[in-house]
Amino acid sequence: MDNPIVRTIVASLAGIAVAILVVFLAEGAGHLIFPPPDGLDVTNAADQVRIMEVIPLGAKIAVVVAWFLGALAGAAVAIMIGSRALPAWIVGLAMLLASVATTQMFPHPLWMLIAAFALPIVAVLLALRMFRARLKI
Repeated sequence: MDNPIVRTIVASLAGIAVAILVVFLAEGAGHLIFPPPDGLDVTNAADQVRIMEVIPLGAKIAVVVAWFLGALAGAAVAIMIGSRALPAWIVGLAMLLASVATTQMFPHPLWMLIAAFALPIVAVLLALRMFRARLKI
């Protein structure tokens, strides 16, 4: 891919796809470790509000870790394909928007809201540092 615009688009889309896959897998692992409480339906809006009140802290941490790992993996893939920082930042922005949107679906603790904003940025910065040799300036 010689065209930098095409490379940026492909890198960004691949990074977002990887980020989504990693979040899906990591959250799935979290659900295996911390299954939803008995008697609560995660698809029911009323139960979703209660779930945040009754699930253990570890389950909440697992979700936040999944957001971070997804953003990190997606940014890394975007850097490897795009060889520039921009695709990684596009992935980070997409993950930030997705995690913030998730926190707006039903009440989350304040620390999870802060994590939804901060962790995708931290993940991109870490990926840029880890893969700086791959970056073209």
